[in-house]
Amino acid sequence: EGKSAKPKVPLNDWAAVQCQTSVNWSINSWFWNHVSGGLASQVEHHLFPGVCHTNYYYINDIVKDTCAEYGVPYQHEKSLWSAYWKMINHLKVL
Repeated sequence: EGKSAKPKVPLNDWAAVQCQTSVNWSINSWFWNHVSGGLASQVEHHLFPGVCHTNYYYINDIVKDTCAEYGVPYQHEKSLWSAYWKMINHLKVL
């Protein structure tokens, strides 16, 4: 028979919640990962708190692709500044 599709993960699943409520910025940037002490990879930090931040750079794409495969939103912004302004605008809405 044909290949079956991956089941979608419920959005209230623990790991899915970590991905939806954390925001990465400047993903795939070795520089920002190290300068920020891993703060640029909040999604990976919340999913794998025991992993040293120097490894987040290497797992960003794996986590992002896995989220896409299972239909889980992966929150990321192009830069620290875009993440910051997105947060400020969200706070204004609240």
